[in-house]
Amino acid sequence: MSAFVQTVFCRKPEVISANLGAELAVLDLPGGSYLGFNATASHVWRLLQDPLTLEQICIAMVAEFEVEPAVCRMEVQSLVNRLLSAGLITASNASVA
Repeated sequence: MSAFVQTVFCRKPEVISANLGAELAVLDLPGGSYLGFNATASHVWRLLQDPLTLEQICIAMVAEFEVEPAVCRMEVQSLVNRLLSAGLITASNASVA
């Protein structure tokens, strides 16, 4: 079986977060920014504690929320792009068998 490369995403360890009811507060100390996440974004954030591919995130989200896979992928991709732009997560390539 051949391996192929996929991008995996993970939270940066220096970014901290705290639960605020159904929402989540995320503080980027080095960057000096504060963000509030709704329940859906909070769930993605919690998933990103471990390195995951976009596909793995979407599988977990579809299992947790009533959402069509195509819509989920589009929304998760958008959120991941915003998190990358804000410097809150990392993206790296990993070989997957």
